[in-house]
Amino acid sequence: MSSFLKEFSGIKAKYETGENKHEKLLLKQKLLSRPIVLYGLGFFGGVIVKNFKQQDITIECFCDSRKTGVDAETGLQIITPAELCEKYSDANIVISVANPNNEKSVYNTVKSLNFSDEQIFPFKVAYQFIKKSRVELVSLPFEEIQKLSDGFEWAYDFFKDENSRKVILDIINGYLFNTTFSYDPPQDSYFPKELILNDSEIFVDGGIYTGDTTEDFIKRVNGKYKKIIGFDIDEKNLCLARTNLQKYSNIEIIPKGLWSCSEKQNAELGITAGSNIKEGASDVVELTSLDELFFGCPLQNLPTFVKLDVEGSEREALIGASNIIRAVSPKLAVCVYHKPKDVFDLTQLIYESNPNYKFCLKHYSPYVWDTVLYAYND
Repeated sequence: MSSFLKEFSGIKAKYETGENKHEKLLLKQKLLSRPIVLYGLGFFGGVIVKNFKQQDITIECFCDSRKTGVDAETGLQIITPAELCEKYSDANIVISVANPNNEKSVYNTVKSLNFSDEQIFPFKVAYQFIKKSRVELVSLPFEEIQKLSDGFEWAYDFFKDENSRKVILDIINGYLFNTTFSYDPPQDSYFPKELILNDSEIFVDGGIYTGDTTEDFIKRVNGKYKKIIGFDIDEKNLCLARTNLQKYSNIEIIPKGLWSCSEKQNAELGITAGSNIKEGASDVVELTSLDELFFGCPLQNLPTFVKLDVEGSEREALIGASNIIRAVSPKLAVCVYHKPKDVFDLTQLIYESNPNYKFCLKHYSPYVWDTVLYAYND
């Protein structure tokens, strides 16, 4: 692969042609040729409505097979598939489900309702018009990318493997052109072959959500581990995690977020996987740091594996674990897509705490989210 400056020069030249803007305009015209219905409420429904509205694209309603009534977030009506056929047989149907496997199922459902391929738009079409998701930015102008280019160049030179370098270039292209990514199998997320697990792991699940990653970890170690400690700020998530993980032993679920120190912060809650620390939000949550929680523990009782998907709080959480990172070099799996600079900023932060790590990047979805930084020892 060529130098970063050569690769970046090519990206800049593509941006300056304006070709992507023309393609996006044609796509918008095609969308607006008929009334638009979003199929599937889910996590991204409200995100799409908000971003479409900012670009003068009007959504008529949602269609969902499991919900009816009015969506509280957007104020749009939620109709059934039968009502969709009855009232909107001439509409364009935009699938609002991002997961490729689930999206395929939705596509098959819509096709079974006698909508043509010309009327059905996959999620990647909606993605073209998303500038910001629940937490992370999805689209950036070239001027902002230019400001970050020194950091991207540092990361490109720092990572020695071709896959990590490709991820960095994909991130830049994704921000500029809303292009989709090539990606590793999502089922390998947080547990790539580079991270060797054993039967005495002390696993920290930062952002435990429903307990899905913890269950994956337990399966991968065949149920043999020393302890699991999970953290989350959203009580709905915590309830689901407690229910899903109650059959396992040696698991502690702490109703706090991970941070650089123990304090309280405002947070935006109730958006499942997207609940996050947010200045000025109405809810208040408790936070703690791993260094404080494990202060005074013998080395053999410190975490051996830390996963962080804490919706933009990864930097603070890493600062709050810097003593542990220096002392015992736990395996790290850190999400680096919530902020545009995360891919280089968090890498630099970990490297400064412990330069003995090996590092790599992997990406797990067609879209700009789901980039994970791994730090590990042989």
